[in-house]
Parts: sequence; C-alpha cells; structure tokens
Amino acid sequence: MKQLYIFCILLLVFSHAVGADVKVPVSQKAHVAKCVKPGAPVQITYESEHIDVGVVGKVDIVLTTQVSEGTMKVVVKTDKGLDDVTGTEKPLFFELGKSATKEYPVQVEVSSAEDGLYYVKLIVSIKGQGMRAFAVPVYVGEGVSKAEKKPVTKTSSGEAISVSAAQESIEE
Repeated sequence: MKQLYIFCILLLVFSHAVGADVKVPVSQKAHVAKCVKPGAPVQITYESEHIDVGVVGKVDIVLTTQVSEGTMKVVVKTDKGLDDVTGTEKPLFFELGKSATKEYPVQVEVSSAEDGLYYVKLIVSIKGQGMRAFAVPVYVGEGVSKAEKKPVTKTSSGEAISVSAAQESIEE
C-alpha cells in the first residue's frame, strides 16, 4: 500500500513538471570578446621546426589583431644558448591599417650549439591597448629542457614539499 501511495505522489509531481511551461531567459545584448585576457588584443600562431645541433632552423610566427589604428611594436628575444641569426632590426614595428589582412608575419632563424628546449620570446605592445608576452618553443637535438630540477622533499605524512634556500638576518 505504501508503495502505491509513493508511486501516485511521484506520478502527480512528475505530471506537473512535464506540463509546466519553462521560460528561457532571452539575452538582449550579445557580447563577443575579441580577446579574453587583459592586455593587447593580439593572438599568435606559429610553426617551429625541430632542428639539429648547429643547424639553422626557421620559426614562423603570425600575429593577428583586430586593432585598425596605431603601431604594433614587437620585441623578439631568444633564450641563452639559442642564437638569433635572422639579421633583422629589432624591435619590429607594424603599422596597423584598415586593410583586409590583420595578420603580421614574423620570421626568426635560430641555431644552437647544444641540444635542448629553448624559447623565442615576444613582447607585443600597441599604444593605448596594452602589451602581451608570448613564448614559442624551439626543440634542438633531443629537445630536453636543461633547467635544473630541484629534488622533491616529502613530509612524514608523504606530502611533497618544495624546500627553498633562505637567508635570515636579525636586526636589533
């Protein structure tokens, strides 16, 4: 009897829920974000060759922006151990116009005497719009990062912690 009673109550609640009109809120104004992050509204696409030690390789970078006025300044730097052999003037300047293309290509030629993972770093700024930093990976030889990894220390409960060197000075 209890089961029949519970079944009838569930059936009654379900029938009201199915028959009810559900009103979906209507957006009155749509906003499409051109760039999600704060800073210059610039996007990047790139193609980076995996190069051998001592060989010159190309890194093709395309910067895209919807800004149609002003000048875009691009500062290109490479990691220590990665040589920029492009020979172009730095920084680069692009006049932003109302042309159909909003793409601005940057080609960098790099070489390294040691294998590893390196980065070509770009700092892009547009006056009045802010700035943005990008890093493009370049794999040389084996392509393994040479960054020194710190040993992981664990507490008595097994939690991994990072121990950093610190200097303490006491002033009286």
